[in-house]
Amino acid sequence: MNKKYFGVMTVNVTGVELLIVNLKTHKSLEKVVKEINLGDDVYHQQPVRFESVSKIVEALTGFIQILHDYGVENYQLWGSQALSQALNADFMADQFFLHTGIEVRWLSMSDEAYYRNQNISLELKRDNEDSEGIAYLVGITSGNTSITRFDNGDFVTSTNFAIGPIKISEDLESLRQSAPNSISVLNDYIDSKLKDFDIGILGNAVSAKTNSKIILLGTSPIKNLVTQYLKQEQKPAFSIAVFNDLVDDMVDASDQYLINQLQVNEDAVPLILPELLLIRRIIQLTSASQISFSDSEIVDGIVNDEEVALGFSKHDFTDQIITMAVNLADHYDVEPIHRELVTKFARHLFIQLKPLHTLGKRELVLLEIAAILHDVGNYIGVHSHYLHSEYIIRHSDIIGLSSEELEIVAAIAKYHSSTTPSEDLSHFSQISADNRRLISKLAAILRLADALDDDRQQKIKKISVSIKSKSVVISAYSNDNLAYENWIFNSKSHFFQETYGLKAILKQRGVK
Repeated sequence: MNKKYFGVMTVNVTGVELLIVNLKTHKSLEKVVKEINLGDDVYHQQPVRFESVSKIVEALTGFIQILHDYGVENYQLWGSQALSQALNADFMADQFFLHTGIEVRWLSMSDEAYYRNQNISLELKRDNEDSEGIAYLVGITSGNTSITRFDNGDFVTSTNFAIGPIKISEDLESLRQSAPNSISVLNDYIDSKLKDFDIGILGNAVSAKTNSKIILLGTSPIKNLVTQYLKQEQKPAFSIAVFNDLVDDMVDASDQYLINQLQVNEDAVPLILPELLLIRRIIQLTSASQISFSDSEIVDGIVNDEEVALGFSKHDFTDQIITMAVNLADHYDVEPIHRELVTKFARHLFIQLKPLHTLGKRELVLLEIAAILHDVGNYIGVHSHYLHSEYIIRHSDIIGLSSEELEIVAAIAKYHSSTTPSEDLSHFSQISADNRRLISKLAAILRLADALDDDRQQKIKKISVSIKSKSVVISAYSNDNLAYENWIFNSKSHFFQETYGLKAILKQRGVK
């Protein structure tokens, strides 16, 4: 098996795509695109037609043959978030597997934002001039919009909005028949979908004096439109004034003008004005002074992750996942000192106990996120806060985490306190055997870490771990009285013994 070669197949509402890359050189060997319109079915709440599914299967079968011709054995199939919402998504996934032998991995909105943003993140780091100020990465797909903020090249936060040009286009059509000023009403509609923009840090500190810009992702029809409108090759960036002139002209533009003069594909015509209005509102919210386009795609991030996993790249973006978790913890007023100490202890325990749990880097990330978020439920109420923590995490978007990983983190947070998986069999039994084992291992570690600072007094600043034949000895360095910590530790350590088969013992050592 040649580990250098990697294949990514993606299926979305516009069709299917194959990309084959050399992970060592980051060079593309083959790219094949097959256009198949599935959006009419998906966005009208209709099952994707059998004929369309057959076309996808036929294209994927051809892709598999191309992969084999190149000798590629490492390949993946990913499905877009929009397509995963189709009424017969499970049927489609089953058909893909039956005919190709490969299971589709459905992307969430957070996944799509995480993967699409990666190339831009690297570009901002490489170009000091471009990285100055605030940069908003705006990814618009058929049904969703993601906005990611970078300050001076550093990731700040990312948020998803359930609004895209197809949905807007449908509403625009009905508005034109019923509203005397449909554009004004439509702008109000877009506002209602973006109403949470200025809540939290996404829109924090944005003003007319702020040096901010917008980088548009995944907007090929608009990019082509701008190129034709300016009568010249697209420049890296252009002013907001130029964009506003374009929008004003497009409001009254005929379909024929768009098709003949600006070379817009006929199928894309109904989507042009809705997307332009959406972009203009985002410009107003961000106070951006310029706008540019990027060709970064979801597959770029998927390829980068594989390069990191196989050791061909060190461009690891898990720090963005951690940042999102911290943002969420701050939003729910989690006490930062306790949070950071528990996370530190959990990380140390995980690393020292690796001979017992044999887990890897990704599992450590899941543990760290659970440690950061384990107390978010206190925002709702201290009583049974672990249940509230589980609920909040399960219903939050954390960029870079799959839906399955989010469920795992929520379960770990749930079991950090008094309840354990062994006491919650009705719920725990619904989780796969592999994930049950993973959750138990990580929850047992988090319970010990949390016990070391249960009273929030930070009496213990440092620990060391020693694995014995029948026990795990955790030495706590402190000159304070640890009677309470010992009591809580002994209470919470029973599940560790149940999970790992070794008794956890807390010993105190003085600090000189």
